Amino acid sequence: MSLADDIITVLLDYHGGYRLIRRQLMGIHEDRGLTARYRDASIHVTLSRLKRMGFVKNDNGIWTATKKGLEKLALRLPARTKRKIKEPAKEKTLIIAFDIPERLRRKREWLRRELLNLGFIKLQQSVWLGPAPLPKDFIEALETLELLPYIKFFKAREDEIV
Repeated sequence: MSLADDIITVLLDYHGGYRLIRRQLMGIHEDRGLTARYRDASIHVTLSRLKRMGFVKNDNGIWTATKKGLEKLALRLPARTKRKIKEPAKEKTLIIAFDIPERLRRKREWLRRELLNLGFIKLQQSVWLGPAPLPKDFIEALETLELLPYIKFFKAREDEIV
């Protein structure tokens, strides 16, 4: 993926000033001493280009992704992201927990959107509760994106313990 895609992906989680965006993109962690992933000039030029094209906006120094930018990013991910949201099932019987590395951030964001589309509810950032069974095309997409090693599936049931 491109720097433009990475910028829009960062703006999914972080709405903030240029420094915050740059820090996320460049992987700068003072305590870890990581090296820069992108040059500062490239980030600045790409942000300006994305703003001019209407993919991001800057309101008083706070950068955010626009609807057009989110649609651009969705086009780069598997086509299932365009499917209409299903009505949530009455009975939630499946727990999905995942630990997807930061280098696969776009795939992690795709997974979260898909879980919402399937009627799951977020218990924590990486723990979701929803209906079972999962659609076959969803499992195939997980295989294609090579995400299955990072995901655990649990059957849920409610019992009285007190």
